[in-house]
Amino acid sequence: MVGGRASYYMTGPEGEKSRGWWRFLAIDEHRSLEFEDGFSDESGTPNDAMPVCRARVDFEETASGTRMTITSTFPTLEDMEQLVKMGMVEGIALALNQIDDLLAS
Repeated sequence: MVGGRASYYMTGPEGEKSRGWWRFLAIDEHRSLEFEDGFSDESGTPNDAMPVCRARVDFEETASGTRMTITSTFPTLEDMEQLVKMGMVEGIALALNQIDDLLAS
């Protein structure tokens, strides 16, 4: 599905919803994936007024399981600072803390 776009929504700690999209740029099965991540309206149309970040996720086998490394890049420092102020760091931490339970189910 490289080049395809997937829509999603996130729910914040106070119940607020933010909608977004991912566009997959590269997938190397069992090793890595790269995608762009942006905001959208309720219909999934990208919000061009908001920053788009690029992410790369690498998977590496270890003696006790798998190590996942996520690297996010931003077009400008100001774009990164805007997203950090909006709670991106906390949102990523909350999402990553759910992975073990999702994999176990």
